[in-house]
Amino acid sequence: MRAPFMMNGMSQMPPNQPPVPPSSGDGASVPSNGGYSSPTPYGGYQGGGYSPVQEPRYNVLAIVSFVSAFFVSLVAVITGHMALGQIKRTGEKGRGLALAGLIIGYVGIVSGIIGAIALVVMAVLGVGLFATLASNYDPDDYSYTSDPYDTDAPSLTGDDLTFEGGNDLTAGTVAQFSDPFIIDSDWTVVSPDDGQGNWSYLDPSGLCTVSFHQGSMGGEVAVTTGDDRATTQDFLAVVLKTDASTIAGKASDSTISYNFEDLGTVDTLLMQGTDDDGSNWKLAGRAFGELDSGLYVDVTCKAGGDLDSVYDTVTTKAAITVY
Repeated sequence: MRAPFMMNGMSQMPPNQPPVPPSSGDGASVPSNGGYSSPTPYGGYQGGGYSPVQEPRYNVLAIVSFVSAFFVSLVAVITGHMALGQIKRTGEKGRGLALAGLIIGYVGIVSGIIGAIALVVMAVLGVGLFATLASNYDPDDYSYTSDPYDTDAPSLTGDDLTFEGGNDLTAGTVAQFSDPFIIDSDWTVVSPDDGQGNWSYLDPSGLCTVSFHQGSMGGEVAVTTGDDRATTQDFLAVVLKTDASTIAGKASDSTISYNFEDLGTVDTLLMQGTDDDGSNWKLAGRAFGELDSGLYVDVTCKAGGDLDSVYDTVTTKAAITVY
């Protein structure tokens, strides 16, 4: 027989010889799996082109449905139905979100419908009320034609309260000053209300004193029934410690605002003069015979004080109210 062909001192491996398994490094052979990887605990295979099974992801429309339910109910309902259909086909997560979006969306739609119906009802009622009110107006002079007050009597609407108008006042009503200076930081309180209807201020210049009085005449004044002018003359005679004839000869007609500034006036009698110390003064008063009530305001200014200006300010802003 021919000897085997030798190359480089080694014999050629015989054909069909099975390959020698690789060594594990400690002399033992590593068993071969024929090119396949061992199975993984998830049923896949390592190193064979397969990956582990992934968890299902959330359906995007389900998330949109839930979020939009708090803002646009109709969008929540539409996307919620679409999400449920997709989840049924794909097995994605998010069914709970889709259901929540649907429920909240439907509640929002129903609430909106109820609110719209309520607004329509309110609008209809409002139109009816407006039509009722409008029917009470006279289009020629834009005045309200309903008459809740006696038009012959002075009212809080600002009608002038003349001496004659005092006869129309109802016994038991109250006449008093509306004093704006109590909240005016430029005016200083000289004496607070003494409980008898007397109080006073110092004007911003510090040169004029303004004194108020209001209250019952207490039987000291001769009330002339049906004649507030005569009753006012007697009232001022008591205040100034003189007689009614002197007041009648020297007093001039004046006015004080009625109820509120620029709404009307109250007829008054004005006395004025100069004291021994050179101070100038003006005193305006009004008596209401029907109410057994008398009111006056006295403005007294030292030299340099602007008597006329302060008097005008007081009789304009400090209105007499009757209620």
